[in-house]
This record gives sequence, structure tokens and C-alpha cells, in this order.
Amino acid sequence: MSDHSGEHRRRRTDRKSDRCLIITVDLEDHTVPPAPPRFDRAIEPLLTVLAERQARATFFVVGELVPQYASQLRDLAEAGHEIGLHGFTHQHVLDLGPKLFADQIRRGLETLGEHVGVAPAGFRAPFCSVTNKTPWAPEILSDAGFVYSSSVMPAWNPIAGYPGAPTRPFRWPSGLLELPAPIFGLGRFALPVLGGAYLRLMPWAVVWIAARTRSADNGDWTYVHPYDLDAEEPFFRRPGQSWIEAKLLFARRTLMFRRVTGFIGTGAPTLGEYALRLEHSTGIPEFG
Repeated sequence: MSDHSGEHRRRRTDRKSDRCLIITVDLEDHTVPPAPPRFDRAIEPLLTVLAERQARATFFVVGELVPQYASQLRDLAEAGHEIGLHGFTHQHVLDLGPKLFADQIRRGLETLGEHVGVAPAGFRAPFCSVTNKTPWAPEILSDAGFVYSSSVMPAWNPIAGYPGAPTRPFRWPSGLLELPAPIFGLGRFALPVLGGAYLRLMPWAVVWIAARTRSADNGDWTYVHPYDLDAEEPFFRRPGQSWIEAKLLFARRTLMFRRVTGFIGTGAPTLGEYALRLEHSTGIPEFG
């Protein structure tokens, strides 16, 4: 039986087990010029559902894209959504190094302030690439004025993982609050199955089991990219991208909208609002 029919049946028969999550969107552009951006058409249906359920989301945007999307970002902010920074360029934090990372953080903040009129409280590193190899990153973020980071994958990952990091909110020695990616599984088999390509590619049964233990009330979040929702985008390969990587980037996109919107609960908060609830909490452990 197909994943589609099994997913529909499970949703019909056990809706009481559904859990809402905090919705986050990583705004980055994967297209290759001169292909036109597809940001608007990809997220418009998601915005419609958020509005219907009076829920808000957190949008982490790559700084160099801000001038291009300034009008749309201002509209998102006016609708009550949170705007966070996703780096100035979509590069691994370790590849940047401390000096360039600090410079890009400054440029990102200046660009958001100039074009959107916001001072973001939250930061998400591209690829969730704050790891044990970038111990300088949290202090740079604290010095820049961020309230929280959402940049750690507390499990093994081929791109950027941090095995051994806490799986629940914690504070870095600098005082910065970290809201790590929710993971499911044990050891090297733990994966962030509730977001991104993992959410698209995983069998629905695995997603359903993982979601049963998660809740927006506990700060658990999902993440999605605009392209994850863009089932009508024509297939292409980026320069230097393997065939398998390209196929995975496009695989099962028809499932993503239903899966993400299934996590949207009425009145769900932004990630920043949840972070503010923890601002004066004394029970959050320190790590790093």
C-alpha cells in the first residue's frame, strides 16, 4: 500500500495523537540563475493555513537575499511572523571561521534592519552547523545581541552534527540560549525526522511515532525550505551536484505540504516567543 494511503488512514484513525510543533522556515535560494526565484509560490499555501489557524511561524532568512525579498519579509513581519537570520551567505560556520562569521553576522543584522526594519532575536546556522568544532560561534552570537540560537543538530550528521550535545534547550557559557533540533532514535541512528528532507523521505509511520512525543508547548520545532513545498518545480541539477543528491532534493515533495501543515496548531507560537518564556528560567543546563 502506498505511503499516501497509509498516511491518510493513520491521520483519520488517530487524530488525538497528533502534536503541533513550532513551524520554522529556512529561506534560502537553491535555484541556478537565470531561473526565476520561486519563493512566493512555494510558501503561499503554507501562509494560508497559518492564517486560517491563527498560528505564526519563524522565518530564518539568508541575509544576502533580504534586499530581493524585502517586501515579502515586511509582509511576514506585519502578519506577526518572526524574522530570524540564517547567516549572510548559506555557508557552513566552520568554513567561515571566527572573523568572517562575525563579519557576516554584522552584515546580516544591518541588512535586515535596513530593508525590513527588524532586529532579529534568533539565529539559525546554515546546515545547523554550530558544532564542537566551532566553540567561538555562540559567543559571537551573544555579542551580536541574539536572544537564542537554533543551530545544533544533537546527533551524527554527514554535513554538520554535534553528537553528545543536549537534546533539550540549554545555554552556552556565553549565556546564549540554544534550541536544538528535535531528533528521534538512538546514537548514530538518531535523526531529525520531523523536518526538512528527513520529513519528506521518511515513512509516515516513523514520522508519526516521533511526533507523538513532541509538542510546541515544549519548544519542539519542525523546519521546511520553500523548495520542499514546491512540487511543481522542474527537476534540475546544480553544478557539481551528484545525481543522487539532486534526486533527493526533489523526492516526495508532494507529501511535504500535508505533513508540515499537520503540525500546525491553532495559536502556535514562534520560536522566539518560546525562547522568551525561558529567558528567566533557572532550570536550563549549561553546555559547552
